[in-house]
Amino acid sequence: MNKENINLNPKVTIQKSTYETLEIDSLIKPLGGIKNFIEKGDRVLLKTNLLNASEPEKSVVTHPNFIKIVAKEILQIDAIPYIGDSPSGPFTKRRLEKVYSKSGLIDLSNEFGIELNYDTRSKKVDIPNGKRIRKTSICNFVIEADKIISLPKLKTHSLMIMTLAIKNMYGTIPGLIKARYHSKFIRRKAFAEMLLDILSITKPNLIIMDGIMAMEGDGPAGGKIVDLGLSLASDNPYAIDLAVCDILNIQPVGIPTLKEAKIRKLWPNKIEYPLLNPKDIKYNNFDLPSTADHILTGKKIPSKYPIPKENCNACGECVKICPKKIIKIDKNIAKIDYSKCIKCYCCHEVCQYNAIKLENKKINN
Repeated sequence: MNKENINLNPKVTIQKSTYETLEIDSLIKPLGGIKNFIEKGDRVLLKTNLLNASEPEKSVVTHPNFIKIVAKEILQIDAIPYIGDSPSGPFTKRRLEKVYSKSGLIDLSNEFGIELNYDTRSKKVDIPNGKRIRKTSICNFVIEADKIISLPKLKTHSLMIMTLAIKNMYGTIPGLIKARYHSKFIRRKAFAEMLLDILSITKPNLIIMDGIMAMEGDGPAGGKIVDLGLSLASDNPYAIDLAVCDILNIQPVGIPTLKEAKIRKLWPNKIEYPLLNPKDIKYNNFDLPSTADHILTGKKIPSKYPIPKENCNACGECVKICPKKIIKIDKNIAKIDYSKCIKCYCCHEVCQYNAIKLENKKINN
């Protein structure tokens, strides 16, 4: 597990690709190639985005074809890739089995003999320069890695606006502790500060971002699929997230994690683009979450609340994840006590059935 060591003059490589034509070798060659980051015999964690048990076609999780191509590159130099993440909800073997199965990773594991992590243990780790937290639990599968390659999904996020390279490392925290942090750090600024504290002790050696089939709108689980056809790579999580903002015409200071990174003087001095340059592949009209209206209008952040819809099937996942324990199942539909809702959107994030929408709601206390 790495502590933060930031290259302030990084490179970000960008390619147009599909899941069938992705060429990892040419994508990371300008960064020095895979051997610049991984050595023979290394146990290499592929830190994917496995938010929940979702089919790859929904663009909620890192696509298995994307993971497969990266894994094959590692196998070619006789290093040992293994796949891990801490999905939302309880961090249990049963839940991991469900997530791996639905996201197509069990088939990938069987085909190439790649290990899937089932170790749900964690250890307390100090965060020497933490601003919001000075100690946290980190999953064992992260601590025991020789090297880490982060494979984030390019998606929107109703609380943090975008979930990219910086936020992907939140999946190093065990299951329900993540929900607890939502309850503790209610304001966006505080939550972003906590995310950067975690990244400071879990910085990946390399980031390769799945922006091929991305998500816009009310992500990270209920948004709309958008065909960006992009793969990106860098050793600097701030640089790669800034590159995405540049491509999508998003003001980076509107993204809480990047705003806090700027305050901490973590933005690069200069970003080099050896392959495609963001200015040449601009994507206009990317749909931000409905909770991000303030970025475009400058108005006060809207009071969007999670609203269960009629297609709720009373699965109870929102009940388990709610950090304030204010959701219950009543007459086969989720009911929320809005007088205590902190608008963390964990319930919206975990819902696999797109049965929770974010809408303006006037609350009478």
